[in-house]
Amino acid sequence: MQLIDAAAFHRSTGDFRSLSRRYARGELVRVRKGVYAAKDEWISLTPWERYRQTVLAVKLELPQSKFCLNTAASLWDLELLEVPSHVHLSGASRGHRGETHPTTSAAVLPSGLTGIEGITAYGIARHGPQEPTVRHQELLLTPLPETVAAVIARDSFAAGVVLADHAIGTRRTSGPRVSREELLELAARLDSGARRRWVTRVLDFAVANSGSAGESLSRAQMHVLGFPAPLLQANFHIGGHFIARTDFFWPKFKLIGEFDGDAKYLRDEYLGGQTARQAVLAEKKREDKLRAAGFKVVRWDWATASDSARLGALLRNAGLPGSGNRNKNTL
Repeated sequence: MQLIDAAAFHRSTGDFRSLSRRYARGELVRVRKGVYAAKDEWISLTPWERYRQTVLAVKLELPQSKFCLNTAASLWDLELLEVPSHVHLSGASRGHRGETHPTTSAAVLPSGLTGIEGITAYGIARHGPQEPTVRHQELLLTPLPETVAAVIARDSFAAGVVLADHAIGTRRTSGPRVSREELLELAARLDSGARRRWVTRVLDFAVANSGSAGESLSRAQMHVLGFPAPLLQANFHIGGHFIARTDFFWPKFKLIGEFDGDAKYLRDEYLGGQTARQAVLAEKKREDKLRAAGFKVVRWDWATASDSARLGALLRNAGLPGSGNRNKNTL
């Protein structure tokens, strides 16, 4: 998708009216002040793609922008639990810090026009003081390690675990990784004692071998709910033959847990040349072999992983004992 910078358009064409006319007809959305996009293209984007385009629009609107927190994390291609509601900027003076409401700040159509389903708006959040930045993909961002530590310090336990697992994990292939030790050093330098303890707690729980964001979220929810810790990425051999590598395994209870994200059956890189139907059939055969060997298998999706009550009920019904109390250290 191509963003339209009104100022650049005016300079190159001398045309000061066609954009406003197209906007008035509902052909364009205003992503940021002076930055437009074709409405049909904008609506076709996923929320994450719209967010990235909004960040690029902010760069056009405010060329000296320095991005921090969840915005910087997304630009470092780190996994976040949800799309940020704001674009986070660093370096605001005390009187200019704060947030603008996302529903009035971006990606809007003229009043009175309909058919705007799917148009997502993001506000601006300004933070101070000025933080060091590095240039990454032509944007100024807070450095990767500082970004990870800062986001964990402000986020929930589950969101922090998703981010930490990915930042230090072996599954991160689209960008640089950061070590747990470096993050712990940064955590120790945070001004707030409460935030130092919080970031340390999340990092102590983080692992490098979580297979996906959904697995990280599930594991964090299990911990908060007081369930026993599972073995991760356990290999199963039956009759001397490799059968499966599972997401979660509780040997004492002969229970296997599997997180099923949609990508497992829809994205080519996960299908390994199979069709979605073939992948589902192969998964069923694998599970049948595990069950025949005396293991119980329980599965859940992103919606269940996101709902601690649902996930807790599912695991208890599968025979996994929980303490019945939420872990106070992760609330």
